[in-house]
Order: sequence, then C-alpha cells, then structure tokens
Amino acid sequence: MAARRKTFRRSVILLVSIRLTSRKKLGKSSRNFVNYVMIFSHILSGFILAGAGVGVFWHFFGRISLFNRLLWGFFLLTTSLAALIGVLHFAGNESLEPLHRSMIVLSDTLGVVCVVTAVYALLNQRTLSLITFVSTVLFGLFLFITLLLPDVRVFTPIVPSMGILVLMLLAVFALLQRNKRGLWVVLAAMMMGLATKADSFNSLIHPTDFYHYATTLALWFFGKAAEYRVSVR
Repeated sequence: MAARRKTFRRSVILLVSIRLTSRKKLGKSSRNFVNYVMIFSHILSGFILAGAGVGVFWHFFGRISLFNRLLWGFFLLTTSLAALIGVLHFAGNESLEPLHRSMIVLSDTLGVVCVVTAVYALLNQRTLSLITFVSTVLFGLFLFITLLLPDVRVFTPIVPSMGILVLMLLAVFALLQRNKRGLWVVLAAMMMGLATKADSFNSLIHPTDFYHYATTLALWFFGKAAEYRVSVR
C-alpha cells in the first residue's frame, strides 16, 4: 500500500513538473513570437518611411531650382537613409547601431536646418543662391559635428524642437498672407512635433513605429505644400 502511494506521488510530481516545463516553453515561444512581430513591424514602418522620403523628393521636388532641390534632398534623403539603416539594424545587424544613431543626429541637424531654409524659400517663392545654400549646409554640418561630442549630445533634441517652432512661425505668417501652402507646412510641423513625442503613445502603438508613420505623414505634407507651383520671384 505504501509503495503504491509513493508511486502515485511520484507520478503526480512528474506530471506537475512536465506541465510547468511545457508552460515555460510555451511562454518563451510566445515571447519570441511577440518579439518577431515587433521587429517585423519596425522593419515595415522603416521601409515605408525610407520609401516616402525618396518618393516625395522624386514626385514633388524633382523640377524646382537646383539649390532649393538640393536642400529638400538633404532633408528628405537623410531621413530616408536613417530609416533604411534602421531597417538593417532591426533585421539583426547590431553593428549598425552606432551608425544608425549618427544618421538620426544628421537628420535632426543638417536635415532640419535644410528644411527650414527650404520651407522659407517655398513659402516666399524664392530661388536660393549659392551663398545661402552653402551657409545652410555648413551650419547644419557644424551642428551635427558639435552634437556628436559626448558632453553636448544631451542637447540633441533641442535642434528639431527649435526647427519645428520656426516652421510653425513661417507657416502662420504665410497663412496670414493667405498663402495656402502654409496650411500644409503647419500640418507637417505638427506631425514632426508628434513624432518627437512618440513615447506618449506607447499604449496605442510602439514608439518606433509611431515615429516612422508620423514622420512619413510629415514628409507627404511637405510635398503637398510644394504641389501647387507658382512663378518664382
């Protein structure tokens, strides 16, 4: 009788241990599946952003004056390049993480400075000169190099925030002059602002995906601002 009880207890313990092990394996596999889905979502949204930057530049800014087009190109294509490197990083190339961070800083400095000047020219129907173009690029590169320094890196978010503020002011001034392009610039600046607050929407969507999609909309709004072409002064 005692032997049967011992055998029964061992069977129960064995069964419980098997169930616990299976639950742990199931929990681990579920977590792995969620991670794979999240990585795929990051890759998809990154591809969309990268494609949007190239597409908007090609469709909306391919026929404007040279220096205006180059400034838009620096903004749109640095954004696309940062997103594309991010896709490769999310795909498993961990060695690209430093390059990805540097490209984000480049987009937030050189790209933002270029888009501010380009929007000013767009709203005021100006053809940029060589001096303005070179000055804009050099200032953007100066900010980029400066913000790569360890002691200054903490101030990186200030540059896009200031750029968004300047864009809003330019757009509001354009709207006061009944320039309909200003409305699209306002929408683009709003989406850029929301992209910087991606963490606030963590309960709805992953911040990385929100940043990608919000930035994609911002790029499209900039393209819409340039869609209605008028004579350049």
